[in-house]
Amino acid sequence: MSPAPILSLAIAVQGAQANLPEILGALPADPAGRVEILICIAADDPLPASFPARPDLHVISGRADALIPELWRDGFVAARGEWVATLTAHCPPRPGWLARALSLIAAADAQAAAFGGAILADKSSDRVTRAVQLLRYADAGSVAERRAVDDLSADNAIYRRAAVLNCADLLADGFWEPNYHRRFRSAGLTLELVPGLEVLHRNRYSARAFMRQRRRHGRVFGRHRSEGRPALARAAMLAASPAAFPVFALKQTRKILSRPELRIGSRGSLGLFYLFLANWCLGEMAGYADALAGRSGAST
Repeated sequence: MSPAPILSLAIAVQGAQANLPEILGALPADPAGRVEILICIAADDPLPASFPARPDLHVISGRADALIPELWRDGFVAARGEWVATLTAHCPPRPGWLARALSLIAAADAQAAAFGGAILADKSSDRVTRAVQLLRYADAGSVAERRAVDDLSADNAIYRRAAVLNCADLLADGFWEPNYHRRFRSAGLTLELVPGLEVLHRNRYSARAFMRQRRRHGRVFGRHRSEGRPALARAAMLAASPAAFPVFALKQTRKILSRPELRIGSRGSLGLFYLFLANWCLGEMAGYADALAGRSGAST
């Protein structure tokens, strides 16, 4: 049996099969066997017939219509590496990503739980992609210096697998990274943003598909946030939830207007940005309703 790799890459695909050639081109097979690539994909989201066969490449089939955090969870469970990178096929790694990841792992101290990097906008993006970038990755631009942070985007991050598996009670719902980050911080572990670990956002969602994705993710978020609280608190969260859209819309609009790079990226895409945000808020409201009614694991 070949030795276990150091790093496993859990790449959640969800409709972005068209980016796989670019992704695999940026991740050449490692002759030393230090890296394995796990293509994590829902059972009803087929891979292309021309998908290459490589000894370092493994397909991890998740449940039908799986959410991205569920696909990442499947990757953590299947991984053999001490470290697991979480990526999506919508964000291919830039050249040099793998070398940078291996250097971070080699120098990591015992307190390091995760490293995160930049999610850069493609200058040729269409308006759907620009709207997704504004909503999901507005704060994930170039990283000028290495620094400790409280949170990272798992769309471009590397995690110590043992730290994630130590949160076994969270795994059943998937790898929803903010929940794990809170655990890591409370255990005295560190998360860092680092230069040189870059991916390029090449969105493959249609507007309709991303609206559905936001509703589904928002619903799980709302349910997680509300369940376990007293019934009165759950009812209060549901009653207050209609205010979420105007509050977040105002906050994000101020951010966009205050930063030139975001203003440029918002041209022609603000309508979709607000539509995507509204779908998240509708999903969150449904999650609060699920928690109040005692429904678990509901999805749209």
